[in-house]
Amino acid sequence: MKSDATASQERMPDAGERDSSAPGPRTSGPATTPSSTIRPAPKAGASADGESRAFAAAAALFLVSGATGLLYEVAFSKFLATIFGATAYAVSTVLASFMAGLALGAHVGGRHARRLRRPLMAYGVLELTVGAVCALTPSIFAALSTAYVALARSAPESLTLLTFVRAALTVGVVVLPTVAMGATLPVLSRQIAGRGAVDGGRRLAWLYAINTFGGASGALLSAYVILPVLGVRGSMLAAALVNGAIGVGALSIGSRAPRVDGEEATVTSTAIDTPTATAAEADPPRAWRVLCALALTSGFLVFAAEVVQTHLLALLIGNSAYAFGLMLAIFLSCLALGAARAPAFARKHGDSAQPLGLSLAALSIAVTIPLWDLLPLLFASAGKVVHSWAGRELTRAAAAFGILALPTLWMGTTFPLLLGRMGSRADVAARVGRLTVLNTSGTIVGSVVTGYLVLPALGSQGTLICVAAAFAVAAALCARSADVRPGARRFALGAGGLAVALAVLLPSWDLGRLTSGANVYFALGPRPDRIDFVREDVHGGVTTVAHRAGITTMYTNGKFQGDDGPEMIAQRRFAHFPSLFVAHEGRALVIGLGTGTTLGTIAAYPYRTIDVAEISPAIVEAARTFFQQPMLGALEESRVHLTLNDGRNVLLVARQPYDLVTIELTSVWFAGASSLYSTEFYDLVKSRLTETGVLQQWVQLHHIRPRELGVIVRTLHGSFPHVALFVGGAQGILVAGKQPLVASSARLLRLDADARVAATLGGARMEGLLEELVFSGPELERFAADTADDGGPLVSTDDNLYLEYATPKGNVLGYDASLQATLALLERYRIAEPRTRHLGP
Repeated sequence: MKSDATASQERMPDAGERDSSAPGPRTSGPATTPSSTIRPAPKAGASADGESRAFAAAAALFLVSGATGLLYEVAFSKFLATIFGATAYAVSTVLASFMAGLALGAHVGGRHARRLRRPLMAYGVLELTVGAVCALTPSIFAALSTAYVALARSAPESLTLLTFVRAALTVGVVVLPTVAMGATLPVLSRQIAGRGAVDGGRRLAWLYAINTFGGASGALLSAYVILPVLGVRGSMLAAALVNGAIGVGALSIGSRAPRVDGEEATVTSTAIDTPTATAAEADPPRAWRVLCALALTSGFLVFAAEVVQTHLLALLIGNSAYAFGLMLAIFLSCLALGAARAPAFARKHGDSAQPLGLSLAALSIAVTIPLWDLLPLLFASAGKVVHSWAGRELTRAAAAFGILALPTLWMGTTFPLLLGRMGSRADVAARVGRLTVLNTSGTIVGSVVTGYLVLPALGSQGTLICVAAAFAVAAALCARSADVRPGARRFALGAGGLAVALAVLLPSWDLGRLTSGANVYFALGPRPDRIDFVREDVHGGVTTVAHRAGITTMYTNGKFQGDDGPEMIAQRRFAHFPSLFVAHEGRALVIGLGTGTTLGTIAAYPYRTIDVAEISPAIVEAARTFFQQPMLGALEESRVHLTLNDGRNVLLVARQPYDLVTIELTSVWFAGASSLYSTEFYDLVKSRLTETGVLQQWVQLHHIRPRELGVIVRTLHGSFPHVALFVGGAQGILVAGKQPLVASSARLLRLDADARVAATLGGARMEGLLEELVFSGPELERFAADTADDGGPLVSTDDNLYLEYATPKGNVLGYDASLQATLALLERYRIAEPRTRHLGP
């Protein structure tokens, strides 16, 4: 039932993997430099001033570049989700392909940067390339969709093969811009570090921090300003223009910056800004292997922590597009603070900084573990005094920052400490490139292993314990180095041991409070008598089945999905209302399984084939285990075919048309859910329906403003000439078709006589359901016009994302007040005699 784009969609990669602070180059072996000549530090004067100006220029440009790089990643993800779907597998494939392109770019940049004499000009060319390609990319997606449909239809039903197809097509689209993005950090490192540069290590760490902070700014601005105002295409075009300006500025400044000499010699350092040894003496093979292992481990552990923290934040902070942007911005900001802290930390502790940072990361993760299940209490308390949307977003920001700040800050020091060690090397670009490639490789592996193996097996608390323990182990291994001071070694081992002890001995979380959904409406939901089922995964978040007062209820991330009590009547109506108008019961598609009540009702009708699309295996397991009676055992019927896929993707590659498409999606304000309420989606459904086929879609009537409800109705009516709105059980059900929505009296009588159908009607008769039709035709058009407000007759599209960013603001409305206001509004447009218009012979 949940369309998760975000999950998207929207993960928070380690800053080392995105844009220029992204994956770096891998060379064939450790880069070495002859030690016969030692280049002295630059003299004071014009040369030093020129380097300072070049660094200031590079930093300013790299800050903005970080923001545009993040915006591109979000935009690419949204574009590709409409083609490949919003399943965790599809989203992970897109993200991994994006990161692989960044890694390849860093590899290429690091390998070739040593030849550059004007690196800032080369950086300008890379930024111009990114801007030019990304400006043209949106026009490629139509062709990409056509290619994907052809390949997916011709391939056998294999997830492995489908994943390969998605990866290949994604790489084909993103490879050029991501390679250019990935090459920027090694190229800039050649400009601002190396050659015995004064403060080279500090500058390199600061450059990393600045770019990461730019990414955080991009995440925040894209969620709250850029995407809502400009849409996806407009945002990409604006970002491309900014990249063009960055490129022109870099070319101009670079042409006047001092030329960078060759790499025939260097002074190197073992810690940031403390040049003490020649190239021959520094980084011997074993030491270099340790640095490489730390880069890989850092990426793995930081991303492992990010996966579980994002998973928890979706449960405890929210599932809206704003919430995901907020989480990403705070995560990256804290990483940037850690990166900015790294130079001073290294100057103070020297070679002891690395194990100290790792142990403090372990300890801070352990210390914050008990705070996670207290966040619902914060939201419930804030709900009593904070009633505005802006105020509640600030509350979410405060909660996210409070829980992420300390662990993420210390995690953010780990990779910059490694980069800083390269700061004075002449082969800095190659070294930075290789470390960054390893770091990014770690993030990819960490994401997959944590999301698909560790999290489902251990749950979020168990996974956090494992991450804290892994940081502690890494700190202990790193502390074994002979260069680590004895006091620092003892502290690292002690802090790491304390972290493990705390993580293991802390009590288990209160699952009832944790899954209460307090973040949605800033109030605690009813406490269950018991929780019978909990599954955590990257597909559907946290799926729970709770028992209270004799009623069994399913929740996803604390959000109600269905029960075996009062809601069953409405959920059966989701199937009955469209079935009034279905002419032929051939093929049906159910998007969103939930408790399976709607599926069971549809299966009571004599359809030959019923396809079910559900992205969450946990929901399927919960429905099969606890809701067999409401589902009437439908999943076990041979004519019912379940696919763990995104419903839109199923329609996109469908070979045969459907007579009925029914959507019981969760609330439209969930990130990514609006892709099933857009013009493009409705046009797709229309193309996959038979001429007499019918679409049904649930729409919430509570916590929604009149304008957003009007946009949904207007958007649907823009694709389908015939639309009607039913209200049953305080739930809105939209029904649409290509042909007039006229029910056959004779067919309805036959259905009343069918024992299986009659058993799902609860004593009602099919013809009587027409009385629950509120409006259609002229009344519907008048409602759509009246709710346009002052903003014009808006419709929701994949590009403008209007509903994705407008509907979350309705959650500040009270449930009863908003529901009654919506019902009263709809009554003003009610048809007096629906049977006259919608009942035929």
